[in-house]
Amino acid sequence: MLSQWSIPLFLLVIAGATIIPERQALGSESPPSDLRTSSADRTRQYFTPEEIDRGRAYARGRYVLYGVRMALTLGLFGLMTLSPLSAKIRDLSISVASGRVWLTIAVYGLLVALLYYAVTFPVSLYGGFLREHTFGLSRQSVASWAWDYTKGALINAAILLPLLMLLYAFIRWDPVRWYLSAWVILVLVMGLLAELSPILLDPLFHTFRPVQDKALVNRLRALTDRAGLTVGPILEIDASKKTNKTNAYFTGLGRTRRIVLYDTLIAGSTPEEVELIVAHELGHWRRHHTWKGMAISATSALAAMWLIARLLNTAADSGRFGFIHPADPMSLPFLLLLFLALTILTTPIQVAISRSFEREADLESLRLSANPEAFIGAEVKLARTNFADIEPPRAMVWLLYTHPPVLERIAMAESFRAKQGQRRGEIDDR
Repeated sequence: MLSQWSIPLFLLVIAGATIIPERQALGSESPPSDLRTSSADRTRQYFTPEEIDRGRAYARGRYVLYGVRMALTLGLFGLMTLSPLSAKIRDLSISVASGRVWLTIAVYGLLVALLYYAVTFPVSLYGGFLREHTFGLSRQSVASWAWDYTKGALINAAILLPLLMLLYAFIRWDPVRWYLSAWVILVLVMGLLAELSPILLDPLFHTFRPVQDKALVNRLRALTDRAGLTVGPILEIDASKKTNKTNAYFTGLGRTRRIVLYDTLIAGSTPEEVELIVAHELGHWRRHHTWKGMAISATSALAAMWLIARLLNTAADSGRFGFIHPADPMSLPFLLLLFLALTILTTPIQVAISRSFEREADLESLRLSANPEAFIGAEVKLARTNFADIEPPRAMVWLLYTHPPVLERIAMAESFRAKQGQRRGEIDDR
């Protein structure tokens, strides 16, 4: 349900920190004991050993890359916090900015960002380009991938550097309660990006056009009518120029709300399966997940930023990290280290909430379509084309999975189908 570009975790990372436990939305949907199928039997029913091995190799390599990226990022910010490197960068920034405070902050932030990209670029190149080609998932040339990577970095700089300057202005004005003003700006930026990214940012990476299959459009419009939701255009994205993966998503708020389908999805799926995937996205809107997610993020961000403000002032008072005032640019690596540490600690909660939302959307999609066969078919195709880990380690699900594993989703659809059959039998008996 997310658009195809994202901002790294520098200053907006805390917006994802969440503080409520996972809701067991589908607990009542477990199948009767005589209809349960073991995970091993379900695996063999839908996937070949080759598909299982391929998905395991692809996904588990991504787990390693995630850990490497986190370790490199923590190492970079930790090194800058504990070594003279940050002081040297600050002194260079002051020299370049000729002592102007706002420009010093901008130069310092830019240099830190350049260091971050330099340290993590090998991981991005290997994980985002070389490895995708190794598994036959990418269609991009190296020039195309590099241009996308550069555009992403420039967008991040254009958004984050002004926010960084504003953040440090708030810290200078009120070193104790700066987090209140920063939180208000954060919430506004979150809403603004959700509203404008479909029309300003997404087109920088892909070409969009109205879906050409009129019968499919009519089918999806009928589905949105049944869901009681008014959406804007139903668009097709030229994903096949870059990847063999398939997907679909809703994006935008208000007038910019739209349905986006990968052209690979349209080409490789039946109309029933496409309808089911769109019904899942409609389920998010019927359950108000976008607004709930933003509310959770905003509330938890306020609490987290209060904590970070306290820790930042404590660190400045101690003088142990090279800065004696929280508005000193040298505090930035320490600030980023706190943001990243909180993100890592709260990620299991974040993804648990996301999985709960996805379960609710899955159930809504089945209720809207009343077609569990199409649900199962769509899940199997998505898992095959995207090289999903069919039997992921429980620890990885708990730590990283924003969606339930594919076998869990199939089991839920099988349960729905069984109950659907029971209801039909009861009606026939009458």
